[in-house]
Amino acid sequence: MAFSLPILLLLISGIVTYGGWFLCAHSVQQAANEAARAAIGGLDPSERATLARTALDANLRKTGALKPERMDVLVDDDGRTLTVHLSYDASNDPLLSIKLVPPPGKVIERSATVALSAP
Repeated sequence: MAFSLPILLLLISGIVTYGGWFLCAHSVQQAANEAARAAIGGLDPSERATLARTALDANLRKTGALKPERMDVLVDDDGRTLTVHLSYDASNDPLLSIKLVPPPGKVIERSATVALSAP
C-alpha cells in the first residue's frame, strides 16, 4: 500500500495535467474551425477576417475554457483558401501547473483552412 500510493498520485496527476492540456488544445482547434466556417460568407478578405474574429470571440465567450486575452489570431486569405491560425498561451492554466509530471507545451497552436472557391 505504501508503495502504490505515490504511483497512484503520479498517475492521477498525469491524467489531470494532460487532460487539461487536451481540453485546451481541443477548444483552440474547435475555435479555429468555427472561425474559418463563419468566414466563408464574407465577400472580400477584410469582411472574412472580421467574420472570423467575431465568430472566434463568440466561441471563446461561450466555451469559457479559454481566456480571450491569451489568444493570438492570424487570418490568412489568399482568395482561394482562408486559414485561421490561433496561438493560445496556456502558461497560467491551473491544470497545467501541477509539477509532479513533465508538463506539456505551454503554447498551443492550431489552424483551420477552408476553400473559398472550387478548384
